[in-house]
Amino acid sequence: MGVKAVMNHRKNWQSGFARLVLALALVFGIVVSGLVLTSGSSNARAKAPTLRVVNFNLLHGVFCAAETNYCQSPDRVKLLATQLEAAKCPEIVGLQEINANLNNLIKKIQPKFCQGNYRMVFTTPRSLDTEQVLTTLPVKSTKVVKLAGRFRTASLVVLKSALGNVALVVTHQDGDPEAAPLSGGCKGCLPPCTEGTSLFQCQTDVAVNLAEQVKGKVALRVLMGDFNVSSVSGRYKSIIAKGWVDSFLSAGNAECASDTGINCTSGRDDKSIEVLKDPNAKQSDRIDFIFVKSTTDCSVAFDSSNDSNNNGLGTGLFGSQPAVGGPGGLVWASDHTGVAADVYCAS
Repeated sequence: MGVKAVMNHRKNWQSGFARLVLALALVFGIVVSGLVLTSGSSNARAKAPTLRVVNFNLLHGVFCAAETNYCQSPDRVKLLATQLEAAKCPEIVGLQEINANLNNLIKKIQPKFCQGNYRMVFTTPRSLDTEQVLTTLPVKSTKVVKLAGRFRTASLVVLKSALGNVALVVTHQDGDPEAAPLSGGCKGCLPPCTEGTSLFQCQTDVAVNLAEQVKGKVALRVLMGDFNVSSVSGRYKSIIAKGWVDSFLSAGNAECASDTGINCTSGRDDKSIEVLKDPNAKQSDRIDFIFVKSTTDCSVAFDSSNDSNNNGLGTGLFGSQPAVGGPGGLVWASDHTGVAADVYCAS
């Protein structure tokens, strides 16, 4: 082979090798950058601001035997405080069935758990069944409205969070009657209810409206409580139809299985201290919900139930495992199981 031929051959080989190196570099670069991007996205999500919320019917205990002191209410409040500390003190805790007794017990223990960082939003209740909110966030405004029937209420608080302003409504509502009430529909109801709407649907409509009508810049809206109806009810479906999402299902949790009690929040006897000490006492219905509604400023998403971002709280049940060595021999703080949501803005 002549000198010129050898040089051409070498040139062609070098050119081909260079193209091969470039191709490998491009492929490798794409793969690497993809790994960095994926890792970066995962890390970004893990570090993204979140809002941790707990919803819990604490059980007023007025139907428990007198000698049990409202089914050991001081011990039940202590157990709740322990569970909140184990969850790294979520920013928002919405409670139902709060009467003066429970309110005073919470006020007494408040400085002694979570470094005393919780603030009690609402004043001393005037009935045996009202809402209370514990929060570590600044409070911007509050409002409490009576619901149809004049016994139930819905309690609004606007909070300043890392995600922006949050319009939170906590409520405890009546269940749907098995038969139509003799009094018929809602008479003389104020908007958003209309004459002929059932009293029970009206309770839900007013609570939804209370959360949706908050003025000013709001990043997200939260509606939660004990609704005393399941996800197959018309009232539940009316909330979903207005653009709210059920955080529990949106996070990938399965629906309540009544036969096993898995993923259920209600069903234990609300008059028995023995049941609150029975680790095998199961639930049968899911009637406690945390609904969340996105805004233009925040398209909501949820951490999974296994707390993938390791901030102490996933989206699922709260206090669903029987306590070991609980105060006064208790394994449950209530006849209800709580619900939790760890919310972040996907966009």
